[in-house]
Amino acid sequence: MTDLKEQEDTFNLIGASLKRKIKCFVIGGSAMLYYKLKDATKDIDIVLLNENDRSYILKFMKNLGYAERNSKILYVNKRNVPILLQREQNRFDLFSRIIINLKFSDGMVERSNIVYEYGNLIVNVASPEDIIILKCATDRAGDRLDAASIIKNTNVNWDTLFKESISQMESVGDIIPLNLYQFLLELKEDLKIEVPDDFIKNLENECEKILDKKLKEGSTIRVTKYKK
Repeated sequence: MTDLKEQEDTFNLIGASLKRKIKCFVIGGSAMLYYKLKDATKDIDIVLLNENDRSYILKFMKNLGYAERNSKILYVNKRNVPILLQREQNRFDLFSRIIINLKFSDGMVERSNIVYEYGNLIVNVASPEDIIILKCATDRAGDRLDAASIIKNTNVNWDTLFKESISQMESVGDIIPLNLYQFLLELKEDLKIEVPDDFIKNLENECEKILDKKLKEGSTIRVTKYKK
């Protein structure tokens, strides 16, 4: 497990080794540490905006003693999995723009307005709304509990969440609003999290329109099955 101090110490170590500035984005539990929504995270999740930047930082992290692990062990039957790196108990997931079945969109980049500099490593923190929607993609143990904590402890902009889910579908092709609907409905029904009824209803209506259109087109529909 990695707490905020250990994460920042690691970022300082990486930033000091880099020869040029690299912008990255922290998501998941790594971002939640900055919002003080978690005490520690199992792995440090970062997104690079292109493959060149990911390859560059990968080279320097290997020089620091990080070794690659098989990502399929943690991301079973997933597409666009990260590069997993580990040094002792310190583990990184390096994504390159596409995160399983979602894209770190331009909107997500703009909303990442909390920025820290660790030498040449520029760390941007994903917004609470984008952390929630990205957890629909990773589907790992604890994702629902993390999303519940975000909703309970931050002022979530539900309109942003709704619009981003629609934008994601147009960008990557998956039925992201339906995945988000299922994810949040489970939070509401199983964990008794207060998700606004009008948001659920609007998302449900949007899902019905999307599914009806897809069925008429004869399109294949991919839906994520979330673990309880």
